[in-house]
Amino acid sequence: MAADSQKRVPDSGALFSFIAPVFIACALLVSSLSLAGQCTAEKIDAYHNVKYVHDGDTLHLDGGQKIRLIGINTPEVARDKKPAEPYAHEARDALRKLFKADARVGVQYGRERKDRHGRTLAHLYLPDGSNVQQRLLDKGLAMVIAIPPNLHHVDCYQKSERLARIKRQGLWRNGGPEVLDATDLRRGDQGFTRLKGRVEKVQWRKKWIWILFSDKASLRISRDDAHYFEKGVLASLAQKKVEARGWLTKRKGRWSIRVRHPASLKVVGD
Repeated sequence: MAADSQKRVPDSGALFSFIAPVFIACALLVSSLSLAGQCTAEKIDAYHNVKYVHDGDTLHLDGGQKIRLIGINTPEVARDKKPAEPYAHEARDALRKLFKADARVGVQYGRERKDRHGRTLAHLYLPDGSNVQQRLLDKGLAMVIAIPPNLHHVDCYQKSERLARIKRQGLWRNGGPEVLDATDLRRGDQGFTRLKGRVEKVQWRKKWIWILFSDKASLRISRDDAHYFEKGVLASLAQKKVEARGWLTKRKGRWSIRVRHPASLKVVGD
C-alpha cells in the first residue's frame, strides 16, 4: 500500500492552513517545542542488544524479552490477510535503522511491567541518550497513546507528536490518518483509530462512565481510571464534538473505544 494513501477522508488539517497569522503562530510553536528538550531517561533498569524488530512499536531483545514500546502506537504491518497500514513499513524500517550502528539499548520498564499479551512494557534509550519513542514521534511515524499507570513521558511525547503534525512529517503529511465518524462506522472498522462525533449524553454507571454518541457508538471510561478525569469536564462534554483515540471494538452490535487518560480525549467543537 502506498505510504500516503488514506482509507477515507483524512483529518482536514485546516488548523494549520498557511495564512500569515497562523503561519507565524506555528513557527513560534515549533521554536518553543524544539527548545522543550528530550524525553530523557528517569532511570535505566537494564541494558540489552536488540535482536529483532517486529514492527514500529514491538521488538525482541537478546535476553528473550518481547518489548512493547510504552506511550506510542504505530501503523500495523500486514497480518491475518490484512494489508499493511499506511506508513507501517516506514515505522518498522525507521526503528530498525536506529539500531543499525549500535544495537545496545537502555531499558526503563513501565510501572506496569507486562501487557495482556505478555509483552514487556518499556521505554528504550539509544547509546547517545535519545529516546526511541521520541525518535519515531519526531519523524511522524507514531501516535501517542496514554495507558495508566505507565504515564511517564506522556507530556513530552505529546509535544513531539504535535511538532511532527505542524511539520507534516510522516503519517501527518496529508493531514494525518483517517478520523472515523461515529455516525458512519462500517462493518470491519476496528483496531487503533481516532474517532469523532457529537456527544449525546454522558452516563455514570457502576463499572463504566459512558460517553454516548448514539446507541451504536460510544466511548467508555473504567471507574478504575476515573480519577484521571475531572468529573465536571466529563459532564460538560454533552452536545459537544469530541475526538478520541484508542482501540475500536464492536460487541453486541455496538462500537466503542476505551479511553484510559485525558490525553486520549479532546473537544474539537461545540
